[in-house]
Amino acid sequence: MDTLDSSENSALVNDFINCMDNNLSQYFDSDDMELIIEELMNLFDFKHLALAIDYAIAQFPNESLFRFYRVKKYILEYQMENAEKELEEIERSFPPSADLYIEKVFLSNMTNKKTGQTIKWLNKALALEPNDPDIHFLMGHEYVRKNDILAAIKHVCLALQSDPIFGENLFTYSYLFEELDKPTEAIEFFTILTEEFPFLGAAWFGLGFTLSWSSRFEEAIDAYNFALTCDGDIAAAHFNMANAFFELKNYDKALYHYFEAYNLDKEDFQALTNIGDCYAVQKWFEESLEYYYKAYDLSPVHNEAVLGIVNALSELGKIAEARVFVENAFEKNPQNIDLLFSVAAFFETEEDADFIYKLSKLTLNHLENSEHFFFIIAQFCIYNKMYEVGINIVNEFIFSEYVKDEITRSKMCYYMAALYFLNEDIVRGSSYLCDALLVNYEWHKTFMELSPLLETYPEVLKLIELYA
Repeated sequence: MDTLDSSENSALVNDFINCMDNNLSQYFDSDDMELIIEELMNLFDFKHLALAIDYAIAQFPNESLFRFYRVKKYILEYQMENAEKELEEIERSFPPSADLYIEKVFLSNMTNKKTGQTIKWLNKALALEPNDPDIHFLMGHEYVRKNDILAAIKHVCLALQSDPIFGENLFTYSYLFEELDKPTEAIEFFTILTEEFPFLGAAWFGLGFTLSWSSRFEEAIDAYNFALTCDGDIAAAHFNMANAFFELKNYDKALYHYFEAYNLDKEDFQALTNIGDCYAVQKWFEESLEYYYKAYDLSPVHNEAVLGIVNALSELGKIAEARVFVENAFEKNPQNIDLLFSVAAFFETEEDADFIYKLSKLTLNHLENSEHFFFIIAQFCIYNKMYEVGINIVNEFIFSEYVKDEITRSKMCYYMAALYFLNEDIVRGSSYLCDALLVNYEWHKTFMELSPLLETYPEVLKLIELYA
């Protein structure tokens, strides 16, 4: 397939969309369709993507490539059963291919189906394409899943010897070990890789990452230093080394490496946030604000920067300024429920209840499911023992336009009952629980799951028995 520049790609895609939308006739060759489909996938334009794949399959029925694109589309749409059926149809209609077996492995892992066939499929792929480094790299993943670290190393080494560019993808092994919760095996894997490829920075980086995961921070720092010796432009190595120094409470060295990471990548808002954290943990709140604000300017949806600013302003006694900032942040990103709950911890007084209510309304106005929102509020406040905050928020909404029926209101009463009981206000807790049980008795099972402590209140158990 010949490559085109981005403007030519866009023009080609626009031509195709125009033809489909206006029922126009125009011929696109196989290479054109491959480019169009790739671009539409990148745009997540599933409507025109489906049309493009159907067009390509109709025009070029003997090319399996476009059938594989249909599989990829189904996966992107989480239609796993359709993806499986399409792969079965490809297997029936076309000669065996390495791509077929690779897609089978990928789909099996996506659906968490323990078929026991993945190694077998990849061996079939290798029989067809014995020198394909992609297959060896994937084979390494499957042997890690089977806890055969030496076999995994063998295939990863073959991939790296064939094409060193695979070093850039070694991070996928770090995440796989983390997903499988295998820290010891991860360290063994990357230690052997550094012995086999002592000048591969990515191998040392992977070792540093896994050592940090096991809280072996001094050793992790040594590994990151080796990574930087091999490749001084690995911003992530500076960043992760800074994290290790932060954990060791060596804030001067942590700051040095966070700044190095930022200097290599001026869009790294996380490095700026962590610089702010280094200053904040040392009570240098004015300095921390400078970098939290810089991080927020780069990424207004970055919760850690927002929380850093709110914390620093609160520590400096600038509560009014903190409220104004939070309100502006919510106007930019009102659907950020996690942020709402996180900032609530800074505004726990009765005076702050109206402010949290206002933020909650901003969020609710952008949500379709208000009932789920209230459930999450209750869970969050109970888990974090923010009972007063929870009571104030739920109380503001229980008779509002956001609660549209008696069943939802009964659930709100359950939340109020739980919050009051856990706050040791037995009288109010009992009152709300009576109201809830009277309207929606069955929901008491969910109520009891809000906190195991609810079972320790005899009043709760007696009322549930009484209304049975």
